Amino acid sequence: MKTDRGDDAGRWSSEELLLRAAWYYYKDELTQDEIARRLSMSRASVGRLLDRARKVGLVSISLNTEYLDAFELSGELRKTFGLSEALVVPDHETEPADHHALNARVGLGGAQFMSTHLRPGASLGVGWGETVSRVIAATNFGAVGPVNMVTLTGGVEGYLPTILSSKGEMASESAGVTSATVIPSPIMASTPELAAALRAEPTIQQVLKQAAEVEHAVVGVGTPTADATIVHLGYLNPDDARELRERAVVGDILGQFFDARGHVVELPIHDRRIGIDVADLRNIPKVVGVAGGTHKAEAILGALHGGFLDVLITNELAAVRLLELERGGARGRR
Repeated sequence: MKTDRGDDAGRWSSEELLLRAAWYYYKDELTQDEIARRLSMSRASVGRLLDRARKVGLVSISLNTEYLDAFELSGELRKTFGLSEALVVPDHETEPADHHALNARVGLGGAQFMSTHLRPGASLGVGWGETVSRVIAATNFGAVGPVNMVTLTGGVEGYLPTILSSKGEMASESAGVTSATVIPSPIMASTPELAAALRAEPTIQQVLKQAAEVEHAVVGVGTPTADATIVHLGYLNPDDARELRERAVVGDILGQFFDARGHVVELPIHDRRIGIDVADLRNIPKVVGVAGGTHKAEAILGALHGGFLDVLITNELAAVRLLELERGGARGRR
């Protein structure tokens, strides 16, 4: 009877066995069946070894973004909206009803972009939200080198998943891969007066200045809906979201709300905000927007019209919808 660890496999440590399986598969291009025979183990055990090799960072699978940029929809987005770069994640099925699954998929595309564009010592401004957190969690900072991460708004509770995700398995094995500087305040203060007082604090002013001067930024695009992140965090309630829609708000970036033309709408909530303004994004050399789903198409379109983004990472169906909306709007403006 064949066991998972045969006579040959038993001679090696678990680390050496992992390396042998990965080398045979990715370098020698042996099949899993061939590796199983060579290591005297089952094919299922080989599959588990290869999966483990990816999870611990022994193997890094990378797609050349030059080829991804050649995806036809990416080119159309760049040309239509004047973007420096665009990356469209191919859909392998209809958009899932579970937005978390879609955010994870778009997050992988964002991580691919960041991993190939960040350089050691780079400064990275980070917005808050699930998709941004997914990007940071999936980015291989161990391969990039030291990166100085700075939050773009207040709100430790909003950023905590993102900060923790940057200290993942690869980062924990490479000391000093990233540093995180957080604006020591809430995203929204309880009153405009308190927000003004906090913004006047030297420590907060220093971090806000640092946030406005980063080389790269990655931000999400929100929608004024009852299931939006800003509602989940308790800064807005569903009634507030409904009022925003009545004011023709289509989306937000960093808690600043804008209309379909990308104009920031004058709202009392903005007086309670602590963070850089969306206008400050125009002075950051490369702002990467990560957002997907046809339900966010109008919000993404407003952000593009506002000129807040230099790079867009989205999914295929959302890209198609963006182009349809833009072409329909262009015909209406004639």
